Amino acid sequence: MKNAMFIKKSFQLVIVTILVVCIIGCSNKRKELAKKTTIEFFTAIKNDDKLKIIDLYPELKDINSYYKSDECFIKEIKVLFDKKISVTVDNSFTNTFGKKSNQTITLFLKPDENNNDLFKIYDSKGLTAYKEDDIYIYAVKTGCIDKNVVLTDQEVEEKLGKARYMLFYYTFAIGMELQLNVTVTSWDLELGYGNSANGKGIVKNNSSFDIPKLKYKITYFDRNNNEVTSDGGYVTYDILKAGGSKSFTFYTSYVGNAYRAKIGLDFDIDMITKYIVEKDYNGNEFEKFQEQEKERKEKEEK
Repeated sequence: MKNAMFIKKSFQLVIVTILVVCIIGCSNKRKELAKKTTIEFFTAIKNDDKLKIIDLYPELKDINSYYKSDECFIKEIKVLFDKKISVTVDNSFTNTFGKKSNQTITLFLKPDENNNDLFKIYDSKGLTAYKEDDIYIYAVKTGCIDKNVVLTDQEVEEKLGKARYMLFYYTFAIGMELQLNVTVTSWDLELGYGNSANGKGIVKNNSSFDIPKLKYKITYFDRNNNEVTSDGGYVTYDILKAGGSKSFTFYTSYVGNAYRAKIGLDFDIDMITKYIVEKDYNGNEFEKFQEQEKERKEKEEK
């Protein structure tokens, strides 16, 4: 009886040992495959091989900026759930000015859907360089991204998509308000010697926004109402305050056979975007925007 129990326990121990060995063997194989992909990926970055970079990390195509690499050293390889692996590296890069930077970057990898012996990168952490990006700055200032929460690069990109939509929404709304409420209230034109033209005008800002570096555009037409040429410049290099007005002058060196002209204001999209990004915020603007969007959609569905 005792011998039978001993044999049974011994058999169970052998089975468990075999399973452990198999698991360790599979894990080690996955680690080696993930390590191979990691080395290939940073080699591709070093060589600026964009096709290879996207082949190994397909989702990176949606990200505008990532750190370059001169060399990297693997610090840690960890087995995750569902056959996934994380690889953490020390990456270094020296720019054209001789400044060296170091980053700790983690890649998250999983087997390719069509080939289990090939690992692809599906996410990363610390690979992207967002700090100087206007959208990232705007997302942080408005509360779309919480700097105290550590996010993967794909999670950051998802939130940046939401911030872009909010920025586009307000850029369009402000652009419409400026078009309606900031106008050239009076102006005159003199066609001068040598087919030149000059004039002066007054701009009134009836909007609720302080406008930096406001531009004008003037278009010249002949007697048959055909456009001859156009010109432009700044109404002011300073800020035109909400409710304020500003006089300006303009000069175009050659207008050909122009007979008349039309003048308007050029509300540059980049200017509006920069204005929105650089505003002061209290950090709950994104939450309020989400609530407004929800209410708007509910009204549309009724």
